[in-house]
Amino acid sequence: MGRRSTFSDNDVFAAVGRMLVRDGEVRMQSVVAETGVSVGSLYHRFGSREGLLARAWLDTLAAFHARFLAALDQPGDVPGLAAALETPRFCRAEPDKALILVCCRRSELISDDTPEALQAELATANDRVMAAIDAFCRRTGLPLEIARLGLIGFPLGAVKLYMPGAPVPEALDEEIERAYRAVVLPRLVSS
Repeated sequence: MGRRSTFSDNDVFAAVGRMLVRDGEVRMQSVVAETGVSVGSLYHRFGSREGLLARAWLDTLAAFHARFLAALDQPGDVPGLAAALETPRFCRAEPDKALILVCCRRSELISDDTPEALQAELATANDRVMAAIDAFCRRTGLPLEIARLGLIGFPLGAVKLYMPGAPVPEALDEEIERAYRAVVLPRLVSS
């Protein structure tokens, strides 16, 4: 039986997000300096720098997707509104993960050097959410482009006005709701 891990993936992923925002890159020695985790432990856990970056992206997506999907299924007077509001809520609840989701592009974390097994996982990482949005559109009669604008575009654009320089204020939720209601609600009513 191997030794028990002495570090948390979340601590390492948080350092990755901070480094990407602060430095524009991630170096294994920088992760070591920021987390105190040995380089050997990092390579043992993640295999490579590219493996670490891919795992950080996948972990962040999984955390956000779980919240988003649960919110998309919530009943309410305005279908989908809870899911649209999940982006700013996630940013407040998980600010380190949110840095990766909001401030980094997938292309900054994934490269041709990413291990093949992780590339396969990355290729399907958004499939469940996209299928849920498609089902939401079928259920509500909402055109896909309007659903994507309301569920993804408005919320993501709004939080990017604040991150990474400042926390996402709770008051932003009201503005996202206002935008969602203005664009999505009329299309739901006319469907």
